[in-house]
Amino acid sequence: MITLALLSDIHGNLPAFEAVAADLLARRPDAVYVLGDMINGCPWSAEVMDRLLDLGWPMLLGNHEDALLQLGTSRIEPRYLDRDRYAALWWTREHLTERHLAVLAALPLESQLTLPEAPPLRIFHGVPGNISVGFRPDSRAEWIAHHLAAIPDGTVAGGHTHVPMTRWISRPGVGADDGRWLVINSGSVGIPFDGDPRASYAWLIGKLEGWQAAIVRVPYDREAVAEGYRQSSLSTEGGVLGEMFLRSAMTALPWVSDFLWWLRRCFGDTPTDMVAALRRYDATHGPGRWAFPLAA
Repeated sequence: MITLALLSDIHGNLPAFEAVAADLLARRPDAVYVLGDMINGCPWSAEVMDRLLDLGWPMLLGNHEDALLQLGTSRIEPRYLDRDRYAALWWTREHLTERHLAVLAALPLESQLTLPEAPPLRIFHGVPGNISVGFRPDSRAEWIAHHLAAIPDGTVAGGHTHVPMTRWISRPGVGADDGRWLVINSGSVGIPFDGDPRASYAWLIGKLEGWQAAIVRVPYDREAVAEGYRQSSLSTEGGVLGEMFLRSAMTALPWVSDFLWWLRRCFGDTPTDMVAALRRYDATHGPGRWAFPLAA
């Protein structure tokens, strides 16, 4: 038997990460893997990276790492040139060291874990081959199966959506006895979107006959996050998205991703008065009336 912990989407939330790290050091899994989006959102991206490097836990590349690594390079997407809209991302870039950037640039997109005590396990940030979309409890089974069609491994795990889950998904055209994937989303350590403010990670028990998975929730001091914003220049230099990250961290609701999805839907990637856009968004959207059709 082997035990693994999978965590994702820390987003620079050091108080939440320290609570999860303490929980894992007490539980002593055989290995811990971090499925991307370690940085950007809360004020402690550098501190989170330092702690991860001290712990030696393997990491994958997430979409926030990829976006940050584009800044100042020839491959930058035009939208990230808008420093007003993406002020929080540029702030994070300015507060990471060259060592951090080198580590992030070397991270793989996904990994197949081949372990003697259990069947192979495929891990990634979003879905196989795409770090910008992810699996959710309300994702259509057919859509999940489409994204896993080329994956032979029976157990897969990702993050990205900030909504934890464990689901069995049938393989099209295969018998029910052995034709399923166990699909895991570890949720978010730093900014959950499911209304539960506790940090989230996945706990896996592997045996030769297969994997079992459960979601673990860990409480932490969210007021320390609010205080961290107040004391950090992120509160004044992070722009509207910095404010929306804080809203999400404090409420465990998808303010930041919903607002950004709405913003691109309404204005594309053209420069926009962000303060005016936020007022317009707040007048029509929020809990119970999210813009994104699958928002929690």
